[in-house]
Amino acid sequence: MLPSPALAEPARIDALDGVRGIAILLVVLMHALFFGVPLPGAEIIDAGALYPRLAALGWCGVDVFFVLSGFLITGILLRSKGAPRYFRNFYARRSLRIFPLYYAVIVLLLFVLERPPSTSSEKASYLLYYQNVRYALWGEQAFDPARVITWSLAIEEQFYLVWPAVVWFASRAWLVRICWMAIVGAIALRFVLLAGGLHATHFLTPCRLDTLAAGSLMAVVGSPSLMVGRLLVAVGAACLLATATLTGSSLPESPAMQRYGLVGALAFAVGVLVCARGSGWFPRVCSWGLLRSLGKYSYCIYLVHFLVIDGLARTSYGSLPAGLQQWLVANVSTTWLVLAFTTSCLVLSWAVAFTSWHLFEKWFLGLKRHFATVGAPSEAGLRPALTTHPPVGSNPAENGNADRNRRP
Repeated sequence: MLPSPALAEPARIDALDGVRGIAILLVVLMHALFFGVPLPGAEIIDAGALYPRLAALGWCGVDVFFVLSGFLITGILLRSKGAPRYFRNFYARRSLRIFPLYYAVIVLLLFVLERPPSTSSEKASYLLYYQNVRYALWGEQAFDPARVITWSLAIEEQFYLVWPAVVWFASRAWLVRICWMAIVGAIALRFVLLAGGLHATHFLTPCRLDTLAAGSLMAVVGSPSLMVGRLLVAVGAACLLATATLTGSSLPESPAMQRYGLVGALAFAVGVLVCARGSGWFPRVCSWGLLRSLGKYSYCIYLVHFLVIDGLARTSYGSLPAGLQQWLVANVSTTWLVLAFTTSCLVLSWAVAFTSWHLFEKWFLGLKRHFATVGAPSEAGLRPALTTHPPVGSNPAENGNADRNRRP
């Protein structure tokens, strides 16, 4: 009898680190564009220009993380299904990868740093991973982007809470059915809720299960052909661009993006994963050291990049010599200033994440040896999904191995 695609999966796919790197790059491009202040006196960048319109679509990087997470986590669960301490080992490993860094950052944001104030109920939502529900139903009372971005981690945690039991009890045939029902159901639910007056469906876990389930489906039945993957990338990108162009908004908050753009992002993310696991130039690009390094540390980059953006914006706006500021404004276009600012944010975020990984996170990851996953790839080769974490399932966290190849 032939092994299932998940069981036959190689111990490590280096290109998936690069996929993670592309995903976090897209996210930082978008956030630096909207929250970075280039310099006083510089022209406000035209939101309708080509670069801003494309960079604003960087939110689809989160969908790439979700698809990769579903793929990697489901593969890990299928390989360890039936093994002793299946649930204990899975939850212990996930906790060691995700919780230490997440709670360190959340404590800083809520109790230590000078950030917008939060109520007791808001604090509870961050500590218990249901802030995404608050955003969808009531919004963020005191807007703090550094906190808001954790909505995607809440969705992943809610998925991790339920999915191991689904994989354990369901047959392979039923897993396929459940994945398809989740994909179709999430898309349909967004349409229904938007029609009913809920304007933030993109924050709700049931409305985002299409990406997680699509990745899980690939782990169960295998990937479609490379030709299909390339077609999905093209169709997904075209759908995103068309929606942004026809509606005048590239942001996921717009109703049109929630209806049609998220479907395009799903196709794009699945296609990227298929192409990365295939042959040709794209897997080679994903294997570049720079992208793989961004992917390895993507979890921490995701959690801290808004703090870096905020700090660097304040510094560039108020601390650079006046003469240098005037020269830059007079001789450098706003787009190039934004690109330089974005690059600086990315480098500094990577530096913070590199330091965190080696001085803080690795200590907890070392404890995973006490919760070995039967049948999973060796811990030494995997890396986090969003960074190693498993905000990612791919995370470097799995000791940087199995989990590492997963995603935020």
